[in-house]
Amino acid sequence: MSNRLGFLLRLGVSASILTLILSRIPTDGLLERVTGAAPVFLAAALVLALLIGVLVAMRWRLLANWLGLAVPVGLAVRAVFLGFFSSQALPSTVGADLVRGYMVARHTAAIRRVAASVIADRLAGLFALCLLLALFNPVLSQLPAPYAGVVVPVALLASGAALLAFLLACTSTAIRLEARPIAGSVGLGLAIHALAVVSASLVARAYGVEPSLAVWVSIIPLSVLASAVPVSISGWGVREGAIVLLAGPLGVPPAEALLVSLTIGVLNVAASLPGALVLLRWHRAEHTTI
Repeated sequence: MSNRLGFLLRLGVSASILTLILSRIPTDGLLERVTGAAPVFLAAALVLALLIGVLVAMRWRLLANWLGLAVPVGLAVRAVFLGFFSSQALPSTVGADLVRGYMVARHTAAIRRVAASVIADRLAGLFALCLLLALFNPVLSQLPAPYAGVVVPVALLASGAALLAFLLACTSTAIRLEARPIAGSVGLGLAIHALAVVSASLVARAYGVEPSLAVWVSIIPLSVLASAVPVSISGWGVREGAIVLLAGPLGVPPAEALLVSLTIGVLNVAASLPGALVLLRWHRAEHTTI
């Protein structure tokens, strides 16, 4: 009962935000823009979305192996895509983490290490996101004093301290802190977020919207951070609100920003479909065993 109520509440949040946005933004002509989109750019954006899923699996597996979990590449990839697919009806990234952790936990008795690997993966991704914002986001440097000199260092220090503290808490006589898996996970995190920015730029180019990477690197990382808050269904509504809000001051009209955001959401759904195949094979294997 509580799970159903939680789902309905998150669905209500997504629906309410989307309804509010659509009531405030003129959408005349958007359907024509959709039908006139350049499919090559949309296909390229979808390929990048699929590649992001594979890189997330590689980042997670790197940290899991450091924690002493022998997670095969195929299992990590399947678990991540199953998590992506399940998150279409679950609270944002939290639901995806629970699903992928559960799938790997079925293959090992080290449930605590599985949970630790998922948390470490998320913290590495968060630190990489803050690092990307610090290195390439032109908007943050334009904030009024004293925020321009405070926001980035605080975000980096807070996310970095959280990651380091958690990794230190995971160490033991058998697990020592190592630079290679940590640096590798952060590097993969930077690549993941950079690909998300490029994917958004390709979607924008498909509609003839501002394709500049400088614009989308100012928008996408912050929208990813906002949509990760588990108050909606797979970030729907929260993502659109964040992108529309951030895109306006950068010269992207609200209707066009909304079009790009909705397309990103649809592409994310499409990129999660390999998870449906994983789920189908999983059910078939269980019925065969029975």
